[in-house]
Amino acid sequence: MKRILAILALLTVSFLWLRHLDESRDLQVTRHTVGQKRPGGVGLRIAQISDLHMVGGDPVEEETLRVVRAEDPDLVVLTGDILTHKDREVVMEDFLQRLPARAQKLAIPGNWEYWAGLDMRKLRRFYARHGVTLLVNDAVLAAGGRLVVVGVDDFIRGEPDWERAMAWFPDWSGPVLTLLHNPVGVDQLPVLEPGMPDRLALAGHTHGGQIVLFGHMPKPTGPVDVTCRFGWCQNKHVPMYVSRGIGTSVLPLRIGARPELPIFEWFF
Repeated sequence: MKRILAILALLTVSFLWLRHLDESRDLQVTRHTVGQKRPGGVGLRIAQISDLHMVGGDPVEEETLRVVRAEDPDLVVLTGDILTHKDREVVMEDFLQRLPARAQKLAIPGNWEYWAGLDMRKLRRFYARHGVTLLVNDAVLAAGGRLVVVGVDDFIRGEPDWERAMAWFPDWSGPVLTLLHNPVGVDQLPVLEPGMPDRLALAGHTHGGQIVLFGHMPKPTGPVDVTCRFGWCQNKHVPMYVSRGIGTSVLPLRIGARPELPIFEWFF
């Protein structure tokens, strides 16, 4: 009995210590400039919401909405693991309705949308009711027709298909924004036309480790290149930014990996 009590006491102390270190409500807004202003060019402001793991009414969700509305972006992208439980559609509706009305809003699925048993056709209709376009191996025009945004299916539970996603714009030679949930997917991106200089990929999934103790970051679900777990990741295909995301998964804690809302100013 004494041994059991000692173990329980140790677990309690450990939990309280972790709660003291918890940063899950301390949203960090990061700002990034891509490209350079040029005469006759386009300037696009993008807000990336990733790995929300919707709870409903959580302070970090409310702060995310406040910041996004204040930033007044041209484009809001939701890069997967947004709605991760079927019973949270009502609170998700409230969140989507409060996003900036002026912004074009695009979403892709993550592994948790599949693990939650969400039907992609129903999810597409759900998003559409609130002005959000779900891209699953699909592409749309943005920025007044000057940009193609490609959304690729999840690389753990989905069926990613780059060729199908770009088939809608086979002759496109302008800038391309690629949305993928798991950053490992960028390594499977086919080399696009060499004359296409304006490319950008946005990913999430990793949570930046979510709980990073003594400099150790746990490996995210699925195969992820150790050099591309958060922040800017340059590779042979396209510059990619991996967001730490906003919510939490499994454990409701963030330590050493604050929730992040990236804001991009992209000039092309």
